Amino acid sequence: MRVPARLISAIEGTDYSAVPTRRKRRPARPPHSSPAAPAGRWSVQHLPAPAGGPRRRVIHHESCWLPTGDADLTLDQALRELTRPGSEPCAACDARHLPPS
Repeated sequence: MRVPARLISAIEGTDYSAVPTRRKRRPARPPHSSPAAPAGRWSVQHLPAPAGGPRRRVIHHESCWLPTGDADLTLDQALRELTRPGSEPCAACDARHLPPS
């Protein structure tokens, strides 16, 4: 349980000398491998670009709940699309499992 220090007050007559005053460092997380990209078709959502900036594109899996149009790309085409400036995988669908470029 976590409680902000400002909400804590000492209980009269209680010895707190054994209570640690510093947090222990959490052990480093072991690296985890991301799941393999799922089979299926992929689509590209074209987003407005900032003035003078590169076009933005979001890659989606066909199962994505965001409406993106026809999923007509293969996995290889989606991966190639991710290497283009301004392209990123959708964080809401299985595209998040695509390997980073």
